[in-house]
Amino acid sequence: MPVNRWGGISDWKLLKEVVAQGYDEALLCLASIETVERFNRTSVIRALQECDAGHSARLLIDAALFRVHIYVVRAFASVRHDDDRHLRAAIEFLKQPGHLPANYCPNDRASLERAICLFDAAACDPRLCRLNHMRNKLLAHWGEPNPEIQLPKYRDLFDFTRETCEIWECLAFGTETVRIDFAAHDEAHQENANAFWSVWERI
Repeated sequence: MPVNRWGGISDWKLLKEVVAQGYDEALLCLASIETVERFNRTSVIRALQECDAGHSARLLIDAALFRVHIYVVRAFASVRHDDDRHLRAAIEFLKQPGHLPANYCPNDRASLERAICLFDAAACDPRLCRLNHMRNKLLAHWGEPNPEIQLPKYRDLFDFTRETCEIWECLAFGTETVRIDFAAHDEAHQENANAFWSVWERI
């Protein structure tokens, strides 16, 4: 039996549940990026190495990068099952005729239309191809990478993740699920990351 292009999102109630979960995961990704970027200072790395704690710190960083990578690539996965509830499923649900009410608030409609536009652009982005290839060959599975496909750089992952988070943000606004933009959380993420790593700089 063929699967709906929008998987397990059958109505607006489920759409809002998926968007709320996606918003939370996007926050985790953004916070993780702040943590990784704050770690990557010579003063922090030197202090960790001097305390023989560099290896453990590297394990934590790799775990954070792994989760971000899996979350962002998963968002664009094909809809193959009738219980799929990721970003692509949400976008495909909204694209179907009649799924977006004609009398919907203009501002909210604009946010949803922007989410669709951003998703379509991201789904064709070469960075996603590289990130997905790395996921398939080195993270979720173990295989031989195609030498013709360049492995992504950290900046590819960070920038593409931030753009994916913007899609979740537009969906959150457009479905009236969350009204707090991610910028409001940025300072808290940065302060937390700074507090965590600055401890090592004082040792």
